[in-house]
Amino acid sequence: MLLTKRMVFTGMLSALLIAPVIDAAFAQGKNPKRAVKKNDTDGDGKVSRDEWQKSGDIFDAIDADEDGYLTVREFKAFFEGGAQAKRKKQPSSDNASSGGPKVSMGAIDDATKGAFFAKLEKMDQQRQRGLLESELVPVYPDGADCPEIDHIFGEPWRGPVANRIHSGADIPAGWDVPLHAMADGEVIAIYREGGGKSFRGRQVIMRHTPEDTGLPVYIYTLQSHFNAPPQVQVGQRLKMGDFIGPNGKSGVPGKRRQPHNHLTVNITTSPNYAVTDSLVIPVDGHFIDPVALFRGKLPIDTHAMRALPEDERRVQIAYKDDKGNIHPPDAKIIWPFICEAD
Repeated sequence: MLLTKRMVFTGMLSALLIAPVIDAAFAQGKNPKRAVKKNDTDGDGKVSRDEWQKSGDIFDAIDADEDGYLTVREFKAFFEGGAQAKRKKQPSSDNASSGGPKVSMGAIDDATKGAFFAKLEKMDQQRQRGLLESELVPVYPDGADCPEIDHIFGEPWRGPVANRIHSGADIPAGWDVPLHAMADGEVIAIYREGGGKSFRGRQVIMRHTPEDTGLPVYIYTLQSHFNAPPQVQVGQRLKMGDFIGPNGKSGVPGKRRQPHNHLTVNITTSPNYAVTDSLVIPVDGHFIDPVALFRGKLPIDTHAMRALPEDERRVQIAYKDDKGNIHPPDAKIIWPFICEAD
């Protein structure tokens, strides 16, 4: 099965009913740093939903930016303002901006939240939503030189934060090599200084409708690590092959990793999505290997890809060449880098 359309809207009644209890339990003499330290079992400086041992309603009341983590700043605001400190905060203009058919995090069901926020030891929901190796093999064109994937989708991440699965494909290329829109679509979010939370630096997320790609799903492409602010705006419609920004390594810790594009692809049957200050989450979102897009047909979900016969796992990459030609000419999705003729 590919996807089932779901939207789960949760009310605030229970949070309102327990607000006096929350205030009494937390607001008197509490220390924000101590609260984080007490609950932060993995030592990453914040408290995830899995680490939280108290009521989920209390967690939701403290989690002001609805990103699935509690920080010292959020505890401080909550202790000072009690349950009234809860607010739906949009990403700040100096970090992120967004547009389109957005919904609140309350419209994202728990299984989707679990998949997008989980760590390696809590990876069942991630697997269910497609975050595992697809076993697809990209076939790059003869007669053209395309930047190629070096770290594949679904492998254990080799970055600085333990217990993560690589949610995309890394494609190394030189400094400032142009990155392009993979398909027609709309820019729905731009993260200008996201490296502190996501290790992805400058990011652009596009939303591609079924009309844009010819596939009966909504597709989200995230390209990241731009060397300079992307040359696009939220709400802007781009055509396949349009320039987005220069390749780089913004947000990448350490000196050994070269400039590269981290490319993540999500799919869903819903047109809606939520935005936090570190990522976009489609309603009922699934992860797929970016290589699957180049099949040009369903299925493209990870579990179906793993079930394909070995000879069908080889996928020919569609691309734009340095003369502006599309290969094949009827392609609706192309490689994010230009492929140079040999």
